[in-house]
Amino acid sequence: MYERRTCPATLEPLVTQLIADLPGYANRVIQRTNETYVPYYVIVAGNPQFEPLPLGPGRTPGPGSTLPDLERSPDAPSPDVRQAFLTTLERNYLDPTGLVLEGYHWLFLTRAEDGWRLVTIFSQTRRLLPGEPPTPPQESSDSAIAQAIRLWLRDCRHLDFRF
Repeated sequence: MYERRTCPATLEPLVTQLIADLPGYANRVIQRTNETYVPYYVIVAGNPQFEPLPLGPGRTPGPGSTLPDLERSPDAPSPDVRQAFLTTLERNYLDPTGLVLEGYHWLFLTRAEDGWRLVTIFSQTRRLLPGEPPTPPQESSDSAIAQAIRLWLRDCRHLDFRF
């Protein structure tokens, strides 16, 4: 028997449903867009967090910034843009033994009339080795994870989820 699932109107349940499906969506994006075919897989997504990160007192995005407009108050994000954080565990087979990477993703989402949309995303990765620091955060709106999130949100808006 299939259970009907609807697209949540609030952020926390939306991201919780998203992370359950994200590895499958990301792996399909990777397979479709991998021109040189480097075996690379998203194994799992998890650890959602919803507490927004402030930019700091008196700080706003500079000219040309890809951050959403947070100028209402220096420490408060726009009420139209919500933040969520999640992690991914990924495996890349550039090396015969396989590299295990942890991805950290800072999502900016907005709710439109027809459902949620991804505004932008920043990501950093870290090899799972002792003492290995993560890469600096980078805008990653064209990454496989961002594309997978956009596809999932599209499906969430337009399709009945049945499990």
